[in-house]
Amino acid sequence: MRGKVVIKQQGYLFDDLIFQEILTRLPVTSIIRFKSVSKQWYSTLSSSDFAKAHLIKSPYSHPSAPVNTLFIQCSNNRYLFTYNDDDDDHISDYTDNLLKLDADFWDEKKNELFFTGCCNGLICLTPVHKKYFIIWNPATRKMHKYASDGYLLRAHVVCGFGYVSSVDDYKYVRVSIVHVGWQKSNYIVHVFSLKENKGRKINFDFDPDADITLYDPPVLINETLYWRAHHSQYNLVIVSFDLGVETFDIIKGWTYLGVMGGCLSKCGDCNGSNIGDMTMRIFESTGTVKSIDLPKGLISTGDSQTIGFTRTGKFFVTGPFEGEIWHVVRKTLGIVDTSSKPAQYKRLLKFDERINIARYVPSLVSPFPTEELSRLS
Repeated sequence: MRGKVVIKQQGYLFDDLIFQEILTRLPVTSIIRFKSVSKQWYSTLSSSDFAKAHLIKSPYSHPSAPVNTLFIQCSNNRYLFTYNDDDDDHISDYTDNLLKLDADFWDEKKNELFFTGCCNGLICLTPVHKKYFIIWNPATRKMHKYASDGYLLRAHVVCGFGYVSSVDDYKYVRVSIVHVGWQKSNYIVHVFSLKENKGRKINFDFDPDADITLYDPPVLINETLYWRAHHSQYNLVIVSFDLGVETFDIIKGWTYLGVMGGCLSKCGDCNGSNIGDMTMRIFESTGTVKSIDLPKGLISTGDSQTIGFTRTGKFFVTGPFEGEIWHVVRKTLGIVDTSSKPAQYKRLLKFDERINIARYVPSLVSPFPTEELSRLS
């Protein structure tokens, strides 16, 4: 009897070791293949608990981890771009590092899908009319379309997407701005829960005496969305929305926003011009502000984006650089090396259309509202 008990106990520990300590460290493509081993493996590897454990074990899942893969949205084309610091000295053409993603989206031929957000391997895309949104996992090739209730005609609409750890839920936020008079707007906010598979309206008002216009896409940092915005009194501001407590706040001043090492960054120039001695300010969680001087010639516009850092401290930026014509703004992807003095800029890719970039981490996270629905796909 004792021998049988010991054998069962060893078998249980062995399975636990395989699933929690070995398989959670493998690439997504390997996990998908291993689902065919047995019914038990399929059930375990398809569960939301395993997807969470696998994401946690990823060396790139932490917000401050080095960036080596970018998701790039270019019109209705989407790509993954990989970058290795060690290849920088001998690679001149980075198009080989660009992987085009194939996906059959609903109504894409009729409606261009705009990038809304990227979180834990899930990509959020929204059509111009904002009547629905799509959650897509490129690594597992699964997607789900969600209806977005309460669409308003003649409203300026911005959207955002992110994860709330306290309730283990992903939220889609839509802010409808209706101009009703001189420097006066009404704001209608809907928050959609993927876990509950439904949306609800929340009431608020930014400022009863001002008109505030938000601009897509926002950046997501520490479960808070940040939009660039224009305030009728303060001019350029940042509007934040805490996904956990669902409250807004306003921060004065921006040139462009970025995500640097899991921290919010703002960029502005020191001499009041678009080109020259620009400084990026990174707002760390400790309350300190780190400043980085950018290369001379890098053009600062509200459309620019920054994503960083790589393993050696470089960061990605959507140009343009001095000498490039203005209409290529956000059509180029470059990298900035701040280890050299002065900092150096290198263009990596150029596109025919405007691009949006986001840090990407492959995951097994399901885009479906429930685990059961995911397994039926």
